[in-house]
Amino acid sequence: MGGDGGTISSNRTYLRGAGKACHTADHPSNAAKRAKLEDTEQARLILTTCAISGAVLDLTPSKQHHGNNSCSGADIVVCPYGKLYKREEALEALLRRSQQINNGGDHGVADALGSHVRGMKDLHPVRFYVTSAPSNGGNNNNNNGNGRGTMARYTATCPITSGEIGSGNVPSFVIVRSKNPKSKDKKKGSPTNDNDETDGIEFSPNVISERAIKEMGIEGLQSEYGPFEERNMIRLAPPKAGGVFEEIQRMWEARVEEERVAKMQKKKDKKRKRGTTKEEVSAKKKSETKTSLPIVAAAASASIQGKKTSVADEARSNIQTKVANNAVLSSLFGGAGKKNQTEKEKRDALFTRNC
Repeated sequence: MGGDGGTISSNRTYLRGAGKACHTADHPSNAAKRAKLEDTEQARLILTTCAISGAVLDLTPSKQHHGNNSCSGADIVVCPYGKLYKREEALEALLRRSQQINNGGDHGVADALGSHVRGMKDLHPVRFYVTSAPSNGGNNNNNNGNGRGTMARYTATCPITSGEIGSGNVPSFVIVRSKNPKSKDKKKGSPTNDNDETDGIEFSPNVISERAIKEMGIEGLQSEYGPFEERNMIRLAPPKAGGVFEEIQRMWEARVEEERVAKMQKKKDKKRKRGTTKEEVSAKKKSETKTSLPIVAAAASASIQGKKTSVADEARSNIQTKVANNAVLSSLFGGAGKKNQTEKEKRDALFTRNC
């Protein structure tokens, strides 16, 4: 055929929009697409690698899960900003920070974890619901007839919607369960149903998608994933576009400040209570001292008065004895029958005794 006067479709003259600005890479209509692709790729990296070492996270189910082959191991932790770490790497980073502080290093120096992580209390375990898919190239005992084995590849998915979380396209949250008050009883040795609690908390997935949360609701998820509060849920790999990451950062800083103020207030209350107790004890001692002083004074006065009375009685008894033994004194001071003698009779009696 040819020679029919047809057109050549590869020429720029016949290409739709050829040479226009909308087809250039820096056009505003393509900037949003590029940003979305970048956020998706960044989220995929955060969800599949350790934020410290960059190593790929192992989602293989742990043997300690008692036959639960759909839950990843417990060696993955998450920070409040939605980054994933290997537990060992996070512990080593915290130890390096502690050594740096003990050696007199700068407290404000940012380490591998970041200043938003104060300790292991800010790192929470992550357990993905995983699904396995065979991938070629591995050495396994299961041969497919040609001598080549297959090795299972595990992917993090939502246990409710079955959406692939590891792809970075599915917004997901980590459920941080509230502290169980029964754990204190377990430490004290009180009998509790350990098997049910272990199976329900330690060996069940705690990562679900945003869509599942909207469909089920917070109250509907409490029976299987609770107890937990909505404010304690951590968004995994939050995108920086749209101010999502900035809002999470602001809320976490406000929460840290709130906890710091509450801790300081608690210390002040304890100190004030301790000071009030000391003041009450000292005031009680002072009141007891003031009360005991009049009692002691009265007892001393009574004792002195009693001593004076006894001395006076003894002196009076001695005088009466001397008067009774002496006739002259008896005639002058004693004798009830001679009270009516005249002065002349008294002189005569005294003169007669002296003669």
